[in-house]
Amino acid sequence: MHIGDGDNAEPVTEQLCDWTHELRIENVPKEVLERAKHLILDGIACGLIGSHVPWSEHLAKAIGAFEPPGSCTVIGYKERFGPLAAAILNGSFIQATELDDYHSAAPLHSASVLLPALFAAVDNMKARDVKISGADFLLAAVVGFETGPRVGNALHGANMLSMGWHSGPIFGSPAAAAATSKLFDLRPREIESALGLACTQAGGLMAAQYEGMVKRVQHAFASRNGLFGAMLAREGYVGMKKIFERPYGGFLSMFSKGCERAPQYKPQEVVKDLGSLWHTNIIRVKLHACVGGCHGQIELLASMQAAHPERFATDSLKDITSIKVSLSEPVFAHCGWKTTRPLDATGGQMSAAYIGAVQLVDRQVLLSQFAASVLDREEVWDLVAKTECEHSVEFDKPHHACGARIQIQFSDGFSIEDALAMPKGFDPPVEDADIVEKWRKLASTVIDRERAQAIEDFILGIDQIEDMSALSDLLGKIARKALD
Repeated sequence: MHIGDGDNAEPVTEQLCDWTHELRIENVPKEVLERAKHLILDGIACGLIGSHVPWSEHLAKAIGAFEPPGSCTVIGYKERFGPLAAAILNGSFIQATELDDYHSAAPLHSASVLLPALFAAVDNMKARDVKISGADFLLAAVVGFETGPRVGNALHGANMLSMGWHSGPIFGSPAAAAATSKLFDLRPREIESALGLACTQAGGLMAAQYEGMVKRVQHAFASRNGLFGAMLAREGYVGMKKIFERPYGGFLSMFSKGCERAPQYKPQEVVKDLGSLWHTNIIRVKLHACVGGCHGQIELLASMQAAHPERFATDSLKDITSIKVSLSEPVFAHCGWKTTRPLDATGGQMSAAYIGAVQLVDRQVLLSQFAASVLDREEVWDLVAKTECEHSVEFDKPHHACGARIQIQFSDGFSIEDALAMPKGFDPPVEDADIVEKWRKLASTVIDRERAQAIEDFILGIDQIEDMSALSDLLGKIARKALD
């Protein structure tokens, strides 16, 4: 295919729009639908626990200071806002604690992009006296789960992180547009407009990982972008066409500028294996409260701790003289930076050196490890100072990007070295039962048992629900704080 000619290029944008419009729930394998339900449940868990962490409350207060009341639910709050503001808040809540899902090949956090747009769309339709069924909601979510990673693969997936882009907000904008367009039952030409409108808003800088609060909200920008595009297209507002094929000013051509791979972008990936390979089943569910690229590192350190308990006892950690962590190229670029004080929660959850030190000291990497009160512990920073991260081509192979090799030296000359190709949940993936267990553990910390069970029953039986707006009252009640 000759990328230089937008008019003669393979019409992948049109193909994606046709597939989105024509997909019916009976076309989706039952196991894919079941997985989608559990990904939705996991996203809600993350939203509930993230709704009242300090940076989420700060965002809610800031938006409440200028945004008028509206009809759309905000997770964990009694206040309601307009659809775009609600999407921003809910997306930031789901991404707030780094416990949400991720795709290992084309990095994005799908639930934080798709659910806020779809929740707001349901409430918006209710305001227009239109009911959305649970089956329609589920099908729209699948469309989004399938679209985001494919767009990401067209830009060489994790290579976007290596280039310094926050990949999820970029891949997520067209994913949210496609999902919301499906929920609105838009026609193919309207879907194409929605995609163009969403893609022209996409962006996200990975410098957000070092400090501040904005990293938590960037996936929410994608959710808002897709929702905004679909709402405009629904009213006949025309967006740009052929957004994935255009060589001048197109989505793929522009975000691939500076890419050293050949070809710089691959439009055919946008529609590759649609309906036969289901990315919904490839989306990973997090078991640790930090960037997904460091999960292999955590689990490798845990295995070392189990194999050599005396070496990794609390009073023996001072005997460690050096720690070398080898990572894939995108994870090294994303997380291998030299970590220095002071550090906030965002930086801690993005730093391989800090994450590894926390695992060695606390033997876990959960939300409590990033509370403000524990971010400056001497025993952690002593290990951070002894840690060096490096890139290793060993982990640049497909599906190995989140693996790690670790070498640890002790003062008496003892050393240990081991590698882990990929963390738990890759092959085989985390089971649906494990996701339910995660949901119950997280939900129990912020809402009562009756409400948690009602949400669980609603989502796992979503394809039998006649009116999705009934979920709003369950999600909009105030949640307890999960992190002080």
